[in-house]
Amino acid sequence: MVRVGIDLGTTYSAVGVCKDGKPVIIKNSYGKELTPSNICFYEDDVLVGDEAYDMMASGAGDGVTAFKRRMGIPGAVVTHDGKEYTAEDLSAILLRHLIKDASDALGERITDAVITVPQYFDETKRQSTIKAGEACGINIIQIINEPTSAALYYGYNYSKQKTLMVYDLGGGTFDVNVISFDNGKTDVLASKGDHYLGGKNWDEALMNLACDEFEDEYGVDPRKDLVCKNMMMVTAEKVKRQLSVSTSAPFVIEYQGWTGKYAMTRDAFERASEHLLITTKKLCDDVLEDCGMKWSEIDEILLIGGSSRMPMVQSFLKTETGRPVVHHPDMELAVAKGAAIAAMPSLRRKGDGMISETILTDVTAHSLGAIAVEEGQDRYINEIMIPRNSRIPCRFTKKFLIKERSWTSMIEVFATQGESADPNDCVIISRSEISGFRNDGKGLTIDITYTYDKNGVVAITAEHDGSPLSVKTTPLPEDITWVTGKPSERKDAREAIRKSIAICLDVSRSMKSDKSSSVVPLEEAKKSIKSFVDGFDESEGNLFSLIVYSEKEDVACEPTSDRKMFKDAVDRVKLKSTGRGTEAVPINLARSVAEKAGYLCVIVILTDGRWEKNMDKAITQSRECRDEGIPIFALGFGDADRGFLKQIATVDNGGMYTQIENLGSTFDTIATAIKTENMGIRTKE
Repeated sequence: MVRVGIDLGTTYSAVGVCKDGKPVIIKNSYGKELTPSNICFYEDDVLVGDEAYDMMASGAGDGVTAFKRRMGIPGAVVTHDGKEYTAEDLSAILLRHLIKDASDALGERITDAVITVPQYFDETKRQSTIKAGEACGINIIQIINEPTSAALYYGYNYSKQKTLMVYDLGGGTFDVNVISFDNGKTDVLASKGDHYLGGKNWDEALMNLACDEFEDEYGVDPRKDLVCKNMMMVTAEKVKRQLSVSTSAPFVIEYQGWTGKYAMTRDAFERASEHLLITTKKLCDDVLEDCGMKWSEIDEILLIGGSSRMPMVQSFLKTETGRPVVHHPDMELAVAKGAAIAAMPSLRRKGDGMISETILTDVTAHSLGAIAVEEGQDRYINEIMIPRNSRIPCRFTKKFLIKERSWTSMIEVFATQGESADPNDCVIISRSEISGFRNDGKGLTIDITYTYDKNGVVAITAEHDGSPLSVKTTPLPEDITWVTGKPSERKDAREAIRKSIAICLDVSRSMKSDKSSSVVPLEEAKKSIKSFVDGFDESEGNLFSLIVYSEKEDVACEPTSDRKMFKDAVDRVKLKSTGRGTEAVPINLARSVAEKAGYLCVIVILTDGRWEKNMDKAITQSRECRDEGIPIFALGFGDADRGFLKQIATVDNGGMYTQIENLGSTFDTIATAIKTENMGIRTKE
């Protein structure tokens, strides 16, 4: 079993291993310590590393580089021969190549690895990196931040007490950390970064200088040709390296039969890219502010990452900060060597140069939050759960309220990464569904916990009254523009809560006729009930049951989602089928019939009588339903007692008196309340 550390870089990658207690770099099949992070599709072959780099320099094949910048972003980076490759796919191809070369060099199979990522990689990008590693058939021990990894190796070599700013300017990303070392302990105090800022930006600035001259001379812009642009970016990297050791270097462009040769000077290059250095300095200032420190408290600025070899970096930082600036002795290999140390957590530096134990603490690069509704306001906010620069691993719990009148049986959690209170300025990283709680409409509190593990990956758990709830992660919806609007205007994307609705129909003799109208009450009631049922979307899967009552109660239709079956049962209802008077109380029977697991039980009572003999019994049964959070609507007409209707209704304003001619519209009002779940249970007698 071999455990390695892998620096999966934007422009170059490397693999390290601890041999005899010391971190060393495993050379690739070309005998090099660094492997270009390039992939080139040429005919039926997939070239990786040095072969891909050389093929891209010649302008042949479909070459791709810097795909690390697109980790975690959906969609293809490149399409070849009809097949699409995401950044995760390309990273897996590169990792397989690195692992095979390293295994061949060691003569042993690699089983486990620590992989490094930029400090500012968000949770989605970290997850993609883990998946890419697992796709290669190896166990990912840990994802570790690049500056932390380099600092770990630095601390192994130089263990005396000091506070550093680690300035990591890689090929495609920039990270800055403030780190303290104290007797073998490496403690990350704060971090910041930009994963779209790196050496490639300096390459592009240099290429633009040459291309501007070419366009002035020949009137065409070679940057518009993708193949030519890839070739020029390779040339720009080489010229950049030359300008690090000399004051000028030639930049040759060949395009459409023309050849331009331009002398690039270090001065011109530094002027063209100074804005990039200013951006890194702003991030350095920000990270100092985050940990409450001044420049005078930094012992030295440690440069890592190949792009920090440019002389302009050291001179700029020394001038701007006044602090000592030092190069890491293994600038381009420090990250991989630190990862190799992290892969062997039982090791630490001792006097003989061996390593016996390391103590490493890191921090979150982003604040983690959840989209919430601001209390008392009709707008969405980003509720911070784990503040940026919190020690990891860590966990934080906050309480979220489900308001009264909300009958939801599932709540959504949209997890965010970002510092702003405005969710539009943050990255929404996941959507989770929390369910398994009993909601009686009276309002309840859910405890939601965010856990940030050592890999910088987020896990969400939830509890209600100490009992764990189900948390299911689902894909992010394509449209999340609703966060810019008002919560009151959002069309709920969740499935509607299924209801089991029991309709209690009075079939006593008084339902035969209405003295003030030619309408037959029973027939009008049957018509209104069928229209009421048709007002619900069939796709919601609601159940409907029918209870008839007069002197006694009976089940005319068991709960069903079959509309025809229910309507046929309604049509079969006969006057006085359960007796002449209104002594029966149907509430308990309706409840026992309608209560189904996974459904919200709702009772709708229709009567034209007074229930004089059993009013107390009806009120008692109603109170039991109220205590259990069961909505009851009581709808009356004719001789119905208005006060009694209000007493047996458990829903605010659920006791309704109407005229027989308006029965249909009143049923519509009840249907709207049920569909919108606007059924707050009464708290007053």
